[in-house]
Amino acid sequence: MQQLLRRLILIIILLSSLQCRMTRLPDFDPDLYRQLVSTIAKTDQLYINLRLADSSQRKFSLHSKKYANVEKSIRIIALQYESRPFNSRFLPIINNITLLFERYRDEHRSRNKLPTDAELLIYQTYLRDAWKPLLIAEQSLKR
Repeated sequence: MQQLLRRLILIIILLSSLQCRMTRLPDFDPDLYRQLVSTIAKTDQLYINLRLADSSQRKFSLHSKKYANVEKSIRIIALQYESRPFNSRFLPIINNITLLFERYRDEHRSRNKLPTDAELLIYQTYLRDAWKPLLIAEQSLKR
């Protein structure tokens, strides 16, 4: 009878362990969090400056260094996430941010100006919204 009970308990444990998945998450990194906030601010500032500029001052060539600076910061963050253990949940988010930023930069370059304030505001808003999940995910790692 006891042996049957032990087997039954073992079967229950095995079955319940097969249905539960445990996902490891990386530890909170305060330096990476500060870099995220700084890069989000740089991205925001780029589009604020573009919106405040006269249309004649919106040429890509006048802002290419600022774009390069933001892109460098994004790529550094992406590299840190790629080398971080248990990163599978974070990589798609940073990849989306990178692709979105590159798309808007390339569009600005090919047109050589951004004609409307509304378009700049949309770019700024979409990029800020793309950063939010990564920022929230990183904040959630604080224990």
